[in-house]
Amino acid sequence: MITLLLVVYTLIAAFLAYYLLSHQNRPFLTFDPTEKPSVHHAAQYGGWLMAVVAVASVVTIFVQSTALIAIVLASGCLIMMAVGMLLMSFM
Repeated sequence: MITLLLVVYTLIAAFLAYYLLSHQNRPFLTFDPTEKPSVHHAAQYGGWLMAVVAVASVVTIFVQSTALIAIVLASGCLIMMAVGMLLMSFM
């Protein structure tokens, strides 16, 4: 069951990474990175960090280490929380 949930988590992390990286230079949601360079940097760093989390999540699917699973899940949650809070400051 945990493997299935990790696969879903990996897909979500990969989609978020793709979304943030593909919207670095065009408006998304209510943010316009062309007007505020800080939004561009938040999308860039958040996207790359989520890509690292997605790759690490793929590794944990095959390794099945409980400690590594916990680290990957916690780091992904913290990264997305930080990106969300940072983007909220631009509203």
